[in-house]
Amino acid sequence: MKLSVRLLSLAMLFFISCGKKQNEVAKAEITPKTPLTAVKPTEEIVTDQQNYASELVVDGIDVPWGMTWLPDGSMLVTERSGILYHVKDGKKIAIKNVPEVFAKNQGGLLDVMLHPNYNDNGWVYITYSIVDKKEKGSHTALIRAKIVDNALTSIEKLYQGSPNVKTAHHFGSRIAFDKEGYVYFTIGDRGRRDENPQDITKDGGKVYRLHDDGRIPEDNPFVGQKDAKTAIYSYGHRNPQGMAVNPRTGQIWVHEHGPRGGDEINPVTKAVNYGWPVITYGINYSGTTITDEKVREGMEQPLYYWVPSIAPSGMAFVTSDRYPALNGHLLVGSLKFQYLELLILTDDEKVANREKLLDGIGRVRSVRQGPDGFIYVGIDGKGIYKMVLNSNKKQTPKETPKTAETTETTETTELTEKVTEKVAVEKPNVSEKFDKEVMAASLKRGKAVYNKVCVQCHLGNGEGVAKTFPPLAKSDWLKDKVTESIRSIKYGLSGEIIVNGKKYNNVMTPLGLSDQEIADVMNYTSNTWGNTSNQLFTAEQISKVKKK
Repeated sequence: MKLSVRLLSLAMLFFISCGKKQNEVAKAEITPKTPLTAVKPTEEIVTDQQNYASELVVDGIDVPWGMTWLPDGSMLVTERSGILYHVKDGKKIAIKNVPEVFAKNQGGLLDVMLHPNYNDNGWVYITYSIVDKKEKGSHTALIRAKIVDNALTSIEKLYQGSPNVKTAHHFGSRIAFDKEGYVYFTIGDRGRRDENPQDITKDGGKVYRLHDDGRIPEDNPFVGQKDAKTAIYSYGHRNPQGMAVNPRTGQIWVHEHGPRGGDEINPVTKAVNYGWPVITYGINYSGTTITDEKVREGMEQPLYYWVPSIAPSGMAFVTSDRYPALNGHLLVGSLKFQYLELLILTDDEKVANREKLLDGIGRVRSVRQGPDGFIYVGIDGKGIYKMVLNSNKKQTPKETPKTAETTETTETTELTEKVTEKVAVEKPNVSEKFDKEVMAASLKRGKAVYNKVCVQCHLGNGEGVAKTFPPLAKSDWLKDKVTESIRSIKYGLSGEIIVNGKKYNNVMTPLGLSDQEIADVMNYTSNTWGNTSNQLFTAEQISKVKKK
């Protein structure tokens, strides 16, 4: 049966189909029976009403990917670089014997979750990007372990994605247990959009379901199908970095990053194909078309999608009496716009309205409701915060709408700016005499690196995102702060800066690029979008820029 949905009023897109790839991959034998109709982005998001404030729980965690709570109320927090922290009374201690992780770009130590019967069995579940010394590249793995004397013990690998991929992005990953005790986890498409998401013989772009000991459930949808990865529960996903159990229905929900536009919320159903990259509401970061299809028979529509993207990470349903106004609704973190997004749900589980909470808090990486009923958020470059009521504001419960109304208006956002001092002008010694052919080759390589790594934040035209990601087009930062530009790519950037007279407060993690790749991308960005330079950056020069 053909789906019928009203499409966004977008310009006509030229056809660049990914559909041809589908002839090359294994076909699933089960198709969705009751497809959804996508809920369009709602009207402009409601600005922060300042009903809530944040309290610091623990600081000094650069990328707090996942968090969970031990029976005594203390926390386990994953730092993506590879550290598992035990946090108690505002102090953190590193857990020993954590497996080595592939800590490059988006890879590293990812989610953490306790077994529902932790008091009886002591199992802790962790996903991470694995270092495989037998095969080049990496993939996402799920392990379980116990904590004894502040160290991981009895480590068991329950699943490892394969085949390995040499890219360093789209690992996923989140963990959740359903009410029947099955463990679910996600793996992103690993940057192989035309190979992995639609192929059930390859890992990546999937949601997985296992018994708590790693066994494959007999009723998983592809058990018995030749060459299929039988842990797969659903497929056609891009990069799910939020997962939670809907308390009203018991169903697992995920959200996933779209490309440029098209972030999605998907309730997960067994055997369902969620369409990536054959159908999507997004486009390439460069502005080109991925596909002209937003609907195809046999592929599920998202429950909700964002245009433009908010870069969602972390998700939690509110069930706590701590927040009467939010009870029964959904929270999603925004990395891109640096707020916690409240999505008001209708009785039939649709998104009716949206509201910013904790606006300007920073890049929200993780969101969980703690056993004490408070909402906790992990903020890149800062640490873990607890959301509390603003004592100066009177709380009004959110009325649950009966049905969802949608509109074709996309969101706008306003982020808090913070004042900063200008970074001192620095210029390293860079050769001004160079071979034009050498520069041309570097520009070509630099463009490829940019479109792979940088374009998500700074966009294909180099204009960035207003008040969030600074522009590279006609950028005084690239011109006057050359050393700082190189240092930010090489070692990351945290704090407040001024670019073209405007203030930005953001966190940029190290990109994991080689010195040659940094030189190439510096050459490309310094000679594109109105930028001009008579300099040729080289790997040797980049190697001399040291971390402060």
